[in-house]
Amino acid sequence: MQYSSLGGHSRRVVSAALVAVAGVAVCSVTSAHAQSSLPGSSAGSSAGPRCVIALDPGHNGEDTDEFDPVTGVRMIDYPNGDEDADALEITRAVESRLALVGIGTEVLKSSVDDDVTYRERVDRASAAGTFMGVSIHTTPGAEQSAIFPQRQGGYRAGTDAGGEHRTVTFDDPQMAAESQRLSGVVAGARSVLEGGEVPVRDNSFSGREPLWEGNLPVISLIAETPWIYNEFGSATGGGADGLTAAEKERYIDGLSAGLIAAAATSPACTGIGS
Repeated sequence: MQYSSLGGHSRRVVSAALVAVAGVAVCSVTSAHAQSSLPGSSAGSSAGPRCVIALDPGHNGEDTDEFDPVTGVRMIDYPNGDEDADALEITRAVESRLALVGIGTEVLKSSVDDDVTYRERVDRASAAGTFMGVSIHTTPGAEQSAIFPQRQGGYRAGTDAGGEHRTVTFDDPQMAAESQRLSGVVAGARSVLEGGEVPVRDNSFSGREPLWEGNLPVISLIAETPWIYNEFGSATGGGADGLTAAEKERYIDGLSAGLIAAAATSPACTGIGS
């Protein structure tokens, strides 16, 4: 399992997070929701990273197809059936558990119907001074659970707004390294609590027209903070067909524990997990 490959410090942090999330799971989350304001909670503008995590519920309330004004990459998003509501429900549950251990959140979409581009989501995360961003998705196939980190040299390529071929490449070695480190911590906790390996690997967008080809999700490519993109694979549904209640609970448990563990290893979150 991915958990066994973590270093000694990370294993200790994950173990502490498993204990923490078990306690959080039996607490009432009503007070945490009462303290939240849409679209996010515990967030505000800051010059540097704070102990705030951007939570990005997958997919968009409307079909959208436009070009990022900063990088020029094509940003396509769309509603995806039951995944939209599942991702938002999971996000809100994770938000509540993080709040109970003192971790702030900025939720990047406040309702299933919200129309928010990837650039708008990245800008919201940056304005909140987050130390990491987390995309939350589901997919068919129990073996498809995975985390996709940022990679130096990761890319997307296709026809740009001017009709020319363009390649947009990720070029921030320090951010890529931190994304991969955080992804390993989260994958360790998810693997334990979800009952199966959650690998950290690259994605592939080949043969998925009209999406540009490449190996990084667009939001990870254009993000201004370390970003980890999560998929939960379902044996019975997933994606547009939705998760069962038990599957959602496993995902909530695993992701919450992973993010608590990740925060405990970040300089932005001194005191978490101590």
